[in-house]
Amino acid sequence: MTLVAAGNIEAMNTVARRLSGRVRRLSRGILRNEALADDAAQIALVEILQSAKTFGGRSSLERWADRITARISLRQARDERRRSSIVDSIDDPEAGAMPVSEREPSDVRSETARPLDEYLKALPSEQREALVLKHSLGYTVEEIAELTEVPTGTVKDRLVTARRRIRRLIQRDISIGRGKGPLT
Repeated sequence: MTLVAAGNIEAMNTVARRLSGRVRRLSRGILRNEALADDAAQIALVEILQSAKTFGGRSSLERWADRITARISLRQARDERRRSSIVDSIDDPEAGAMPVSEREPSDVRSETARPLDEYLKALPSEQREALVLKHSLGYTVEEIAELTEVPTGTVKDRLVTARRRIRRLIQRDISIGRGKGPLT
């Protein structure tokens, strides 16, 4: 990271290659919209490279990059929610993300439950963010509260509610033998 901070192009390329997949996966885990997640991943990689001189080595490079990526992805999510609320206040029914039920064909069935990322997409963004930060990245409730700028009680509530919702969706799918189709 010392070489990256000094502007060494080869070192920058090495760090970018090393972290790009991880940064992209984390961004996509936090953000529903794939294009928005890819934008957040690019911004995060640039921020990681530009902030190289602040890397103190107290944690792994990956953990440090995760924190930057999470912060940027959460900022993107907040900005997107703000834009959506402005559009919604204008009463534009065409705006916003397409519901999950319209994205997948409802006639495709399987005997097994869906992959977890499909259940995550069915959650409200605040709950999904909290789950990804807690269970994918191992952040504490206090760290999540700091990253998302909400009280720890709110983070705990989001985690409990999200787990309960996912559990219900999985149990429902298993009980009816559904593997594909709309999540509602």
